[in-house]
Amino acid sequence: MAYKRIISLIMIICLSLSITACGTLDMMVGLKQENNPDTTDFANLTDFEIVEDTIGEEIVEEPVIETVTVDPEQAKVTDILAYFEDENGFVVPVNTKIDWEEGIAKATLRSMVAGSETEKKLAGSGLHGVLPEGTEIRGMAIKDGLCRVDFTKNILNTSSYEQEENMISAITYTLTEFPTIDKVELLVEGQALASLSKGYAINTAFERGNINLHGSRDGVNFTVYYKAPDTEVMGHYVPITFSASSLNNPVKNVLEKLFSGAPEETVLSNNIPVGINLRGVDIVSDTAVVNLGVGAVNLSEEEYRDMNAIVVLCLEQYGISDVEFNIEGVSFEEAGLHFDDGVMPAFNQY
Repeated sequence: MAYKRIISLIMIICLSLSITACGTLDMMVGLKQENNPDTTDFANLTDFEIVEDTIGEEIVEEPVIETVTVDPEQAKVTDILAYFEDENGFVVPVNTKIDWEEGIAKATLRSMVAGSETEKKLAGSGLHGVLPEGTEIRGMAIKDGLCRVDFTKNILNTSSYEQEENMISAITYTLTEFPTIDKVELLVEGQALASLSKGYAINTAFERGNINLHGSRDGVNFTVYYKAPDTEVMGHYVPITFSASSLNNPVKNVLEKLFSGAPEETVLSNNIPVGINLRGVDIVSDTAVVNLGVGAVNLSEEEYRDMNAIVVLCLEQYGISDVEFNIEGVSFEEAGLHFDDGVMPAFNQY
């Protein structure tokens, strides 16, 4: 009997422990559910980022790709070649940048107006706009190589006949830089005028020719580039047109004029050291072989670069893309001169 009582006591104890354990487990499950909502419900996960599970996988770092950030404003500019006037009264070609827009020819003309942002950018160079302040372009039409430009009446606010001549020359040379334009006609407020306010005739179409004329308009004229004195920024190249009865060898004629020096009454120079003489020039394909006198053996590298730059500019108009120099028929290398041409020269860059 005592044995049965012991067995019954053990069974009661086990049953009690089982009930207690089940209650504890139920309580723990309830706590977990209360503090951790069902993760299959995504309604409350909008602030979370879904990422790939990489647990147990090898993490490989992706290569860093360098990117170049382009300033949107820089992406909206374009290169132009426009003509301005310098402090000595010469019309000068200038390479610069302006904001891109449809109708870039009109935008280029606007850059040449006195007081424009482009003129301000040229401050210190001695160059200024050729169109009177406040001048606007009312319209422009191009057909069969003829460009007709209509200006507001501000274009009549000129101070002299010479200013008008330079203005027309600059407008003509600037617009004929565009391949679709060969000639230029001017209108003022929609009207075809006989002349500007100081008497310069505009009753005909204008073509390139005789920029900064030094001599007669008659004959076969040619252009030589010279160097203006340095300003606080830099010097610039000036085209001068000379008159000739004929040009049997244009390349030779231009170089002979260059090496003989700039016109005495000007402030210009030929950028060639004293004592360097021209012996002759031969054209081989698109290369000019320039033969110099024995004085060239004393050239410094800086003097050579200055000379090379202005010779190249003078000959580019004839399709010459390269220049080689000799000394009395001997190449510079054979004469012991080894110069680096450096950056190819370009019209005045601002």
